[in-house]
Amino acid sequence: MSLKLVALLALALLLTCLALLNFSLGFLLGVTLVPPAAAVRPSGHRLPQAVLLVLASPGVSLFLAVLLERELLEAPAGLGEAWQRFLGVLGQGLLQDHLHGAFLSPLLALGAYPCWLLLWNVLFWK
Repeated sequence: MSLKLVALLALALLLTCLALLNFSLGFLLGVTLVPPAAAVRPSGHRLPQAVLLVLASPGVSLFLAVLLERELLEAPAGLGEAWQRFLGVLGQGLLQDHLHGAFLSPLLALGAYPCWLLLWNVLFWK
């Protein structure tokens, strides 16, 4: 349980810092990551929790956001087009980091994925 505490504290710190930089992104990341983080336990049924963690990963959340954006524009995208848009969004984030010094993408990569991996360790702890 102490590992879960460390993971939740790291996630809270990440979301607090992110909310100061970009509130809407911090809110959306909080909505997608906090419920699975609170639900993960080292005991019980692991398969539903593992599926929930996979669906809550930042990459899958971004892919689902691309699909939802196209659906809300009433121009549904197939999986191939959604994958291309997903890669374009990732490329734009890296380009903004390189050209404009927008450090939000590396901050997310250095903060969200370690929290997510800590939650995987909590889930499969023996």
